[in-house]
Amino acid sequence: MHATTAWMLYTYQTHMKEARGLDAKTISARMRHLGQFATSLGDKELTKLTRDDIISFKKILNATDHGENPGDRGLAAPTIVQTCNDLKAFLKWLAKQSGYRSLQRDLADYCTPPRRLTAIAHTPKTKHVPSAADILSTLAAMPVATLQDRRDRAVIAFLFLTGVRDGALVTLRLKHVDVVGRRVLQDAREVKTKFSKTMRTTWFPVENDISAIVTRWVVERHTSGAEGDDPLFPRTPSAVRSPRANHKEEFWRTAAPVREIIRKATRAAGVPYFCPHSIRSTLARMCLTWAQSPVELKALSQNLGHEDMATTMEHYATLGEGRQRQLINGIWERVEFRDTDRELTDLINRVSPADRGVLKAMAQALLKS
Repeated sequence: MHATTAWMLYTYQTHMKEARGLDAKTISARMRHLGQFATSLGDKELTKLTRDDIISFKKILNATDHGENPGDRGLAAPTIVQTCNDLKAFLKWLAKQSGYRSLQRDLADYCTPPRRLTAIAHTPKTKHVPSAADILSTLAAMPVATLQDRRDRAVIAFLFLTGVRDGALVTLRLKHVDVVGRRVLQDAREVKTKFSKTMRTTWFPVENDISAIVTRWVVERHTSGAEGDDPLFPRTPSAVRSPRANHKEEFWRTAAPVREIIRKATRAAGVPYFCPHSIRSTLARMCLTWAQSPVELKALSQNLGHEDMATTMEHYATLGEGRQRQLINGIWERVEFRDTDRELTDLINRVSPADRGVLKAMAQALLKS
């Protein structure tokens, strides 16, 4: 990699952090893609960049996609599309920098990924969404003998009751849960929420047994001596908190333990494993049943943290194939009954008024039989 190329990549990294406010994870992924492009250039300077350089790089990506390079595991279509888009954004920025304004004006356009891969990348993934019965069966099979058992059970119940993301769950403090008001404050100053957005979440109207599990856990935490700033779900719960001032209960560092709790519980219950995030989809589908008006559906959507109700409908509340077929068959039955009713009404209208009494008597006799 040419020294000036490395410098411009570093400068762009600073731009993404300071001027655009992107998080470290996003920047790291984009820099990895740009590093691949820089490697493909060898010692060539960015000031001498041409369309052929971009086309050649895309051929390498596409060859990997087709498995044409021996030893390569192959890149997924979303990765190739994202790499192309990251390169396009970089070149648009580069063209505005001093010393690079003489680059071909349409250079970034050649970063456009193939339509075939774009279509594949945008195809919704089929994901397993647990039914409410699956979640209830999982909870019913979980032991409650030890403090850790009860914590693990409360973790799954809390996900179902509130729909919080697992990243937020492992950073929640005891003070964030109001069992009397049946709500959770996801304070972005202390809780790891998506887009650092503070949310006030009311418990979803799932079965009372679920809220009871969570309530009992919160009460048990307070009884043990835990305070407001202590983790709601500590890494290693203690039956009685040490009175020592330097004793601090630890938060989980990642959400990986939450997935392991669900994996262990579903295996014991004989239920297919479901990831923590999929419970949000379960709730979104239940929202379609709970809501009796557009206003209620909007309220439930906002409770999931979605400002736009279309997000709930498009990404979370999609129906499974079986449920879709069931609903459409139900529509068919309504249509068929409606056609039958229309035919029956037509026949009645054709009967003389004098004979309609006979029809009425026959109908009454059928109802009594």
